[in-house]
Amino acid sequence: MKKLKTAAIIIIFLIIAFSSLNAGPFINITDINAESDFPRVKLKVSIVDSAYRGLPGLDEDNIRVYENGFKVNYVNVVDVTSLNDDLYMVFSIDSSRSISAKFLSLIKKNARSILNAASPGDRIAVFRFNDKVTLLNNFTTNRGEVLKSIESIERHGSRTLLYDGLYDALELLKRGDSGRRKGIIIFTDGRDEGSALTADDVIKFAKELEIPLCFITLRGVPEVNILARMAKLTGGSLVYSDKRDFAEIYRVMLSRIKSIYEVNYVSMAKRDGKRNSVEVRLRYGELKDRDSGDFSVERNFLKMEFPDYFNVILAIMVLLLLILLIFLLVIFLKKGRDRLGKVRDESAFEPLFDEYCREDRSSSRSDDDFYPEDGERETPDVMYSEVWLLRKEGNSAGIKIPIVKAEVTIGRGNENIVQINDEYLSGKHARIRRIEGGYYLYDLVSDSGTYLNGKKLLRPRLLHDWDEIRAGKTVFIFRGVR
Repeated sequence: MKKLKTAAIIIIFLIIAFSSLNAGPFINITDINAESDFPRVKLKVSIVDSAYRGLPGLDEDNIRVYENGFKVNYVNVVDVTSLNDDLYMVFSIDSSRSISAKFLSLIKKNARSILNAASPGDRIAVFRFNDKVTLLNNFTTNRGEVLKSIESIERHGSRTLLYDGLYDALELLKRGDSGRRKGIIIFTDGRDEGSALTADDVIKFAKELEIPLCFITLRGVPEVNILARMAKLTGGSLVYSDKRDFAEIYRVMLSRIKSIYEVNYVSMAKRDGKRNSVEVRLRYGELKDRDSGDFSVERNFLKMEFPDYFNVILAIMVLLLLILLIFLLVIFLKKGRDRLGKVRDESAFEPLFDEYCREDRSSSRSDDDFYPEDGERETPDVMYSEVWLLRKEGNSAGIKIPIVKAEVTIGRGNENIVQINDEYLSGKHARIRRIEGGYYLYDLVSDSGTYLNGKKLLRPRLLHDWDEIRAGKTVFIFRGVR
């Protein structure tokens, strides 16, 4: 009898242990949006089975929502993974000398394993980074081209610009197709030496783009905690390079970006700024799991509810106002032409705009005449406690240039605070001036022009954090701390 009891206990223990081995995070809340369309709350959840396969076709019977402990009766579940079947994936490979030759060989082997596991329609780009970041091939479905890029990578360089390389990979994904399935796989030992950006900068950018970062590294590297934090906060994963089935990281990536559902419901919470809990439960056959999160909705005393036809009335009013402005503009131009004609008819006066047509315009007028301080300008929306410029390209990439004076000039001449040895720069090329807490960029009638975010500067513009400034062949990034 005692033997039977002992055997029963062992069997029960084995059943519990076996079931715990199959348990896992099958459902994961990746985003909670309660502000844009409150009281409607929009959740984004990732759902997979125990083999990292997606679970298509789930509905309200499989996914249930509880808010502040109470079940929500009416829930709308939409599978957004069917909107686009293509995956845009970046391989970002560390090729600095901090990587041993043995580890680089292992990196190439692992990259080939993931490449073989990828779907034929997946588009893959390859970056390498050491003391500079290089795009080896853009997004392509040509596996031969991707394999050639991987095999061409060799160890060289004196620094490791890990964070700059991740930022460039995110920029490439941002400029690419608008599909939802995007991810970056980074092969590195986690060391960063000399990047202009920080890990928090990369995390913030990746979260804004909803792009997971998946890291492959060695066990025991000092920076493993930093890599694990970046992976967790972006919805990615951290995998060690000694795994046998290395294609698993591809399946992990798919579980984060290919099995996404949007869950919508009408909240009973109030706009009081208090914390509200939301829990999502999954029930799919024998598969059960849950995940929870928090949200709050700030008070908004100025918020007004308008009827559905208000947008139509507003559109009509805007159209009428636009017609009125065009009518006034036509009258103004007509009066201006009549006045100009009268002036030209009087022989005692020179042409009205003659002084602007003379060859010695640049020598007779200062740059302040072209940009009057009392002219119309943007109103600063953010006050910065500290601002600086970052050199983005060239031999001095990553150098931080603080802006502490009310006015800073940029050019080739010795009189400039920011003096750059660039043959395409004018003596005094551009200026940054602080006015009422905002920082404005001026072009000082330079020969080659000043460009802000790729557009030529025609009048002073208010600078914002992460704006890109190009003068000649020199590129800066404007940064500020609130």
